[in-house]
Amino acid sequence: WDTVYERENINFKEIGDMGEIWFGEDSVEKMVEWTLDTIQDTNASILDLGCGNGHLLLELSNEGYRQLTGIDYSPSAIQLAQSIAKQRECEWIKYQTVDFLNDQQWYSHPFKVVMDKGTYDAISLHPDQVAAKKSGEEGPRERYVSAVRELIDSEGLFLITSCNWTKEELIENFKPCKFFYCVCVCVCDFKYHSSVKYPIFQFGGHSGSKICTVAFEPI
Repeated sequence: WDTVYERENINFKEIGDMGEIWFGEDSVEKMVEWTLDTIQDTNASILDLGCGNGHLLLELSNEGYRQLTGIDYSPSAIQLAQSIAKQRECEWIKYQTVDFLNDQQWYSHPFKVVMDKGTYDAISLHPDQVAAKKSGEEGPRERYVSAVRELIDSEGLFLITSCNWTKEELIENFKPCKFFYCVCVCVCDFKYHSSVKYPIFQFGGHSGSKICTVAFEPI
């Protein structure tokens, strides 16, 4: 990812191109609409996990939200996000290079809203997750869920957008307790809150959408 964002940093400096928008503009619009409908307090603290170029936070900033934080494990991504925010005169958005799966001491307070657009998908496909599954051990996907729970205020919300998981699969993955490789372990403390509607496509007798966005609340 560093290589990708290094190239996008160069493109931004040369031609002002902010780079790729994961899952497209529509997914960002849907997440912003959900926020406007659900979080009326524009001073609510919002965290974007794996913020990349910061596009989601920029759109939230345009709607008046000011307590915005973006983290990414790629320093190049954070550099790009900071450059774009400076150009847009949105320097109140805070960006930080963080590996939140392995560093849970980086923040001083939990967040009212935690958002993810693609990070859970990337972690689910990580080679370490495949290796962990083969050896019957907890992998980064399981650590992700517990790490996210720690980031959220007791009355906060978690909003996730995925193209690899369906709404039903995400609800299953974030259940409070489940059997994990034949051992019942607590992997999270979430329950379903709401979801965002997307256009439905039909193919081969099946119907579904390209992506899904689901909100959870801590138990």
